[in-house]
Amino acid sequence: MAHVSECDLEAAIMNTVCIAIVGNGLTVSAKCEELIKLEFPGTEIIRVQAVDELEVIHPGPIKLALIEQEVFTGVDSGGVDNLERCPAERVALAYLDEDLALRFLDQIQARDDVGRFGFLPMNLQYDCWASMLRLLFLGQCCVPQVFLTRQGEAVPAATLSMPSRKANRLTPREREILELVASGKQNKLIAVDLDLSEHTVKLHMHHIIKKLGVRNRTEAAGVFLSRASGGV
Repeated sequence: MAHVSECDLEAAIMNTVCIAIVGNGLTVSAKCEELIKLEFPGTEIIRVQAVDELEVIHPGPIKLALIEQEVFTGVDSGGVDNLERCPAERVALAYLDEDLALRFLDQIQARDDVGRFGFLPMNLQYDCWASMLRLLFLGQCCVPQVFLTRQGEAVPAATLSMPSRKANRLTPREREILELVASGKQNKLIAVDLDLSEHTVKLHMHHIIKKLGVRNRTEAAGVFLSRASGGV
């Protein structure tokens, strides 16, 4: 999973009332719910079937709301308009259907409100899935690979995120270190794995962050994960 500062994570958890899961469990299963509890121990997790229920059941602040794809496609759903009423700091679509996720993206782009919304692909390998969940929890943006191409056609270069393009500038060693960072390893462990000094690893990370144009290693890990693919 992506490296996240323990202090950052603990601070975020302390300020969190809960993580909400909206849907009937077809996309975010009970097993996934248990995994979320393991990732965020001590954080309350509630499940409702509709966004409107959140204000009634839990009137306090909600750090993150995971919206199952069935809610977005439901007969009574107003799409993103319906999700505007969701009382959560960040709202993420939990999905398996990539075409539906692209439609969701089109709607939030049309509203010029991309910052509040995110995406959680449910077909990733566990470590990548957990990393994206943590990034969402901390308010970071992580772009799934499917958004970089539409039906096999490349998205125009102007629409690609700058960090994704800059990732191609990394050296093989820098890419190797970034992959280990995205897997959740600390500099000390990376140094042992690659037979390097911890100082050298820190120097590589400084270069990686500078080349990607990101602010920290968490955002750098997000760039790596946005290019990853697999299955949960």
